[in-house]
Amino acid sequence: MSELYLVRHAQASFGSSNYDQLSGLGVRQSEWLGAYFASLGIHFDRLICGDMERHRQTLFGICKSMNLSVDDRVEICGLNEYDFSNLIAAFSDQFPENSRLLELQADSSSKEKHYRLLRDVLSAWGHNQITGVRETWQVFSGRVLGARQQIQALAKAGETVLAIGSGGSNSAFMGQVLKAPIETIFDLNLQSKNTGINRYFYNQSKIGLVGFNGVPHLETPERLQYVTYG
Repeated sequence: MSELYLVRHAQASFGSSNYDQLSGLGVRQSEWLGAYFASLGIHFDRLICGDMERHRQTLFGICKSMNLSVDDRVEICGLNEYDFSNLIAAFSDQFPENSRLLELQADSSSKEKHYRLLRDVLSAWGHNQITGVRETWQVFSGRVLGARQQIQALAKAGETVLAIGSGGSNSAFMGQVLKAPIETIFDLNLQSKNTGINRYFYNQSKIGLVGFNGVPHLETPERLQYVTYG
């Protein structure tokens, strides 16, 4: 069997003109995770990430602390996030009276209200209630499945693999493994911590979850304040 550490990217730049960049804290989160892996003597035989900048930057930060080269990484776009800005825009056009949308419009800087609205948006998306989006839930799920199949196809017995994805893609990946309903997948998505680790044992024919959303590198009195979700 191989072991997969599927990690959500570190904190991105919420509220900035370019979300797809790590924040200063995000850089530190990734480097702390790399130092944690190094302290346990973990060695990664294969490096995988999506092709978003926050994925690459998270991988680079981890590998910096582990003195690992990222030159041989494999980039798999199936680990990329859904386009939440497009989904929210389409939902807002089609459901302008949604109470959580109105709450966010009254306080657009509130991260809490943003995520409360996102939960409604994801539910509508998953049930095909939003039209005109760039990527349907079925297409998104299909590309996540393709990413999982690609990772499993690369499996070599005894390898330890590090992969970096996003909260949505990692949750869909887990939901497919667990055969979970859509609403459970979205609940998992919104619980996903930055640099949270999901661990799997797998080979080319099967895969099983053995750990969910762990942040042991942040679970110290000095770092608990740096556990983030967005």
